[in-house]
Amino acid sequence: MFIKSFWPAVIWGIFIFIMSSFPGDDIPKSFIINIPYTDKIIHFFMYFLLTILIMIGTLKKVKNILTIRYFMFAFFISFFYGFFLEVLQDYVFIMRNANFMDVIANSAGSFIGLFTFYYIILKK
Repeated sequence: MFIKSFWPAVIWGIFIFIMSSFPGDDIPKSFIINIPYTDKIIHFFMYFLLTILIMIGTLKKVKNILTIRYFMFAFFISFFYGFFLEVLQDYVFIMRNANFMDVIANSAGSFIGLFTFYYIILKK
């Protein structure tokens, strides 16, 4: 079954969705570490991990994963998922708004996730 390889990515994607849909006022201030741009760092790591999980799922199904199309697949799935959630935050979720810098942080996390996957997981 094809989707079985992607369960970790799907579960992580659901977690990202839940975290992105919380009203802004429901996030306890004590939860947020007093580091500049903490939210961007969190966005970065959420999409970093999502991209790696997508690539691991792809690795289980594809023999020649080093072709560029699989890296592009993982990046664009992560990018469009993050972009879609930002749009939902602006138009659907309560007390949330879209932020272009969140999209940049998501994209950077995805991009660095691809490099990490390539250099650490594939080159071990």
